[in-house]
Amino acid sequence: MKITHIYAENYKTYRRLDLDLTAEEDRPIILIGGGNGCGKTTLFDAIYSALYGLEVKTAHQFEELFNAGVKLEQGMENRSIVLEISFSGMVLGQETPYRLKREYKLIDGKVRWMVELNMNGNRYSYGIASSAAQRAANEEVVNKIIAANLPSELSNYFLFDAMKTSELVKEEQINRLIMKNINSVMGFNKYNQLHEAAVLLLNDKKAAKLENEKQRQEYEKLVHQKQGREAELKQLREDYDQALDYSEERREQYNQLKQGRNADEMTRDRIKKQKESINKVEKKATDFRESVDKVVKDLELNVLFPALADRIRPEVEIIVNERRRLAQERGEEVSDEQLARLTRDILSYLAEQYKAIENVKVDDVVRHIQMGRKHGEALADKHPYLSDANVEVLEKLIKDAYVNQFLPLDNEREAIDMDLAELPRKREQLLSLEKELSGLDYNLITLYEDNEKRLKDLKAKIDEADKDIKKLTEEIATFDYDIPQIPDPQFDMLCKLPGFFKGVSAKLLASKRKSIEQMMKEQLNLNLVVYAGVIGRVDLSSDGNEEVSFKMYHQNGNEIYLSQLNAGAKQTVMQVLLKVLYELGDYNPPVMIDTVMGVLDKESREVILEHYFPDLAHQTILLSTDTEITTEHDLKKIAAHVAKTYTLHRDKEAQCTTVSNDYFGITMKD
Repeated sequence: MKITHIYAENYKTYRRLDLDLTAEEDRPIILIGGGNGCGKTTLFDAIYSALYGLEVKTAHQFEELFNAGVKLEQGMENRSIVLEISFSGMVLGQETPYRLKREYKLIDGKVRWMVELNMNGNRYSYGIASSAAQRAANEEVVNKIIAANLPSELSNYFLFDAMKTSELVKEEQINRLIMKNINSVMGFNKYNQLHEAAVLLLNDKKAAKLENEKQRQEYEKLVHQKQGREAELKQLREDYDQALDYSEERREQYNQLKQGRNADEMTRDRIKKQKESINKVEKKATDFRESVDKVVKDLELNVLFPALADRIRPEVEIIVNERRRLAQERGEEVSDEQLARLTRDILSYLAEQYKAIENVKVDDVVRHIQMGRKHGEALADKHPYLSDANVEVLEKLIKDAYVNQFLPLDNEREAIDMDLAELPRKREQLLSLEKELSGLDYNLITLYEDNEKRLKDLKAKIDEADKDIKKLTEEIATFDYDIPQIPDPQFDMLCKLPGFFKGVSAKLLASKRKSIEQMMKEQLNLNLVVYAGVIGRVDLSSDGNEEVSFKMYHQNGNEIYLSQLNAGAKQTVMQVLLKVLYELGDYNPPVMIDTVMGVLDKESREVILEHYFPDLAHQTILLSTDTEITTEHDLKKIAAHVAKTYTLHRDKEAQCTTVSNDYFGITMKD
């Protein structure tokens, strides 16, 4: 398979993409450059989606995929997202051209889609409006063509992001990957299918040869149970593989989300404290305003009275002190007021008893008593016009702690003014903290952890199913079959077929395994810089036709553990495996690599450029930044193998990507 052309319209960052991707036998590399965010991964997605289709069923999904610039200028209604890929593939030994077009259109808020395949002039089209029969027939043809060239389940091995390859280099993952490729990429599945078909036929024949009806029913029951458990086991393994893929694909995101959730919780705590600080300042300002209002309302009490008290304090203190002195000197004597009140009460009583006393005046009696006191002159009150109650009021006036409330309020105002001046900065900090919240959907954490539990459950069910199948196989083998007097060549052949197909598969596996081991050893010694020239052995140990374990050994005999390799070395191991499977497999697709250098160090890049990319495949599409494949140094190393170069440019204003026929300004010469 060779991709010759890719066209995209209104797809993500591309308003219109039209690239010639034809390569030459001695120049198999198509080099496409672009900075981060310029559309390299989108181009990768466009090629992948043109082959296998987009998942776009709702208007919202359509809007997410539709070019933003075109949407703003012209809207989306009745406009299409178009993906069209042209490629060629071998059919019966002849190269056949294909053009596959997928169109998605939004009409009245609903997504309409159409697929059309042109195969050497023959057209096969179907869409959401097609009849069920037409759609089924033409869809089957299209899917067969795609599967014959590059089945979707194998596409990730040939169209991939190099940055993610190191995630596959884990013991269980790489073993599963190798076995899956051996069976699928290398075409062994057909022998396994033939083996299963032969077993089914043989079971039917064996059942027919059991004359005892009860035995036959028991035999058929066991066979049926075994077939059911085998079907369950197959489904369990598929579910397990899917769960494992989910786990591997999302492990990094899960770990990031766990960290993000912790970071978000810390940020939310800081946001809470910042809000409390802002609210505290705002409350202080409100309380201050209320205090000022209260002081103004009580101006007479808080300002005039204190001022009056301060002015009359000396005179009042003299009066108060004089009254205290008189009281002290008089000791137990009654005051003039008390004397007058007492005299009035006595005269009133006597006047009731004796009429002659009616003419006696209270003041005369009081004056007479006062004149008769021992120290009458010394004890005379200098302020007789002030009653004791008046003196008490004056004393209270000068004793009460009247404070000028404006002084502390003024001091408080200065502090509040400073806090208020800080409020804009505090609010900016609050906005910044709120922006730090990732806004991520942490449901993935729960989904991932549920998936991990499901993996353990599936593994246990697989082990249980294996035991049940083994037990049922042993029970089925205990049945005695009637030995026919007349030779039955068909039955004899059926008895041999399952073992024959399993044997063929085992021999092919052994042969392929040795080829893979030898080629991987050679390629690792050439490309794995950290162990270049010292890989002594690569071992693919197999357990029947189901399990394979991948191991590398140093020439000194010790195992080189995959878990101890850094990310760059893991990427190299996966890329070497890709090349080996490509060389030995039944498919011949193009290879497309995004972020080509991934996490490789300088020395590893040198080796990959010189020894890996030039002869990786008959067509290799590389998507790179100028820091991965530099124009000053790296480009020269592969220039002789490059058929075409393109550079992607991001137009921020128009919200689209444009393409130039160069590599970051360098035009390749023929």
